[in-house]
Amino acid sequence: MYLAALTLLGAGFAGSYYFASARSKPVPINAPPIAPEYFAEQTSDCGVDLLNLAESDSGPFKRVLAVGANRPREKLRRNVWEQGRYRVRGRFTGKSHEFQGCASFPEFEVLEFRPWGPVQRCASPGALDATLLLYTGDLPKDRYAPEDFLDGPWPPSIDDEACRRVGACLSDLRRADSRSAPDTVIDGEELPARDGAACNTTVTCSANEKRVAACSGYIWCCRLLPE
Repeated sequence: MYLAALTLLGAGFAGSYYFASARSKPVPINAPPIAPEYFAEQTSDCGVDLLNLAESDSGPFKRVLAVGANRPREKLRRNVWEQGRYRVRGRFTGKSHEFQGCASFPEFEVLEFRPWGPVQRCASPGALDATLLLYTGDLPKDRYAPEDFLDGPWPPSIDDEACRRVGACLSDLRRADSRSAPDTVIDGEELPARDGAACNTTVTCSANEKRVAACSGYIWCCRLLPE
């Protein structure tokens, strides 16, 4: 009986030591750090697609060349990434790319991204690219939908031959000093945050039509084609 008690006591000490060691086990020094998150807007210059990147939503913004399999252009359809605004996690690779003597941009590897503000989906009645003839008005604005991704299902297409223009965007809700004339709305190519195509205009379409906010900022009433 005495030997049995000593055996149980020894087992108890060993178990306590094991659990204490497990709790106090240090985190490996080589654990990968969490990549910082940035604010980013799609833009272009020198004939290449770029991201306007900043640590704060108010800037200052710096144009970078996005690389990696997880960058928005590699994941999203053109109608989504072309006017995209993102929260991205990633890292600067330390490399730079110069384009035909135009400019040099630092390389930034995108590891993951999510929407920054409402998801901007672009339509363009009359476009040759079928991706810009997708009707996305029924998709959520606060998150990406499966239809937004290259490997996702296609939403209905716009019958752009039956479209009729109703009116132009009057104001950009993200910009208090937007101008109302359609020919003076800023195109946002250099500064996507000032794009006049993201405004909200009330338009009444007929029963068999859907409201489409085109990339140009004009509002169209279009019929839909089946998926």
